[in-house]
Amino acid sequence: MVLSIFFSLVHHYRGALVQQRDLIEQWLIVLVIAGIGVLTTVAFFPLLGIVLFALSIAMVSMPLHRRFQRFMRPSISAMLVTVCVGLVLTVCTVATVAVLVENSDFIQLVVQTVLNWAVSSQGGSISLGIPIDAAQITSGVNDLIAQFTTSLKSWIEQIPDLLMDIVIFFLALYLFLEQGERLWLEILKNIPARSRRVASRFSEMAVDTMYSVYVVHLAIAVVTFFLSIPFFMVLGYGHVLFFAVLCGVFQLVPFLGQTVILLFVGGYALALGDVRGILLVIFIGYPIAAVPDVVMRPLLMGQKMQVHPAILFIGFFGGIAVMGAIGFVLGPLLMALLVAAYKIAIEEFGAGREGDKDNNDSG
Repeated sequence: MVLSIFFSLVHHYRGALVQQRDLIEQWLIVLVIAGIGVLTTVAFFPLLGIVLFALSIAMVSMPLHRRFQRFMRPSISAMLVTVCVGLVLTVCTVATVAVLVENSDFIQLVVQTVLNWAVSSQGGSISLGIPIDAAQITSGVNDLIAQFTTSLKSWIEQIPDLLMDIVIFFLALYLFLEQGERLWLEILKNIPARSRRVASRFSEMAVDTMYSVYVVHLAIAVVTFFLSIPFFMVLGYGHVLFFAVLCGVFQLVPFLGQTVILLFVGGYALALGDVRGILLVIFIGYPIAAVPDVVMRPLLMGQKMQVHPAILFIGFFGGIAVMGAIGFVLGPLLMALLVAAYKIAIEEFGAGREGDKDNNDSG
């Protein structure tokens, strides 16, 4: 009897030691993996923005990739989607830059016309509460143009590095498209059910946010471009394609983009003394500008986004101010994930409190 008790105790403690050893081994594996992840992130930190940008594009392009997979292998589908994304980005970038460069003289003409009108209307000096004369403003504008030229030259000198970044972006995009979904499903399978539900919520929120940032904004920018063409043709100032491209590009900044362009055009019309142009801008231009934001944006987003638009705008502008260009994507994403974390925490802790309350009531 004593021996049986002794052996049962030995067996019990031996099992506990084995479990403790297995737990230590698991934590060691987790620490090693985390260490490798941190080391890799630190080593390739300058490329982190490019990789995250590729990941965000892959998240939005995944439905197209799934559709292509019905007719071809995943690797070919991922390559085809990557090529399509590359063509769209290349065409949009080249066309925008070409139009802006071609109309650079017209931009200077408009600015000079507005400045000359402001000076003449104020009796030879701009006295709108700002002690700056026209010569200083003209000099400042010329300095800005010179700085832009210098920046353009520096960008040209950095073309080799830029080409390397572009190659890394498209390679990362291809890998995320081909392997990303499989890796994500493997991660979900190996975490507890409760954590799996939380991770799925975060994933859904991230995809919806990227849908808003890319698909909705791009669609609205394209519609704005085509809506602007007949308006500027009727306005009669020429350079229709230039104005339409500006409207499309600035529309990427929600609710503010079109306003800036119309203020620019309205100031030019005022400087020319064109009453007809001013009336067109006020009574036709602004209503047309409101259509994409007031009508199309809610219609396209529907119920997908459960984040207040003001929070997304904080993400847009705050992200750009803090992180630069990549903040246009990461800012709204981080704000949306923060809101999702808040909602999940409320649901989880709220469910726990309700369960405790029910137990106390039943007791």
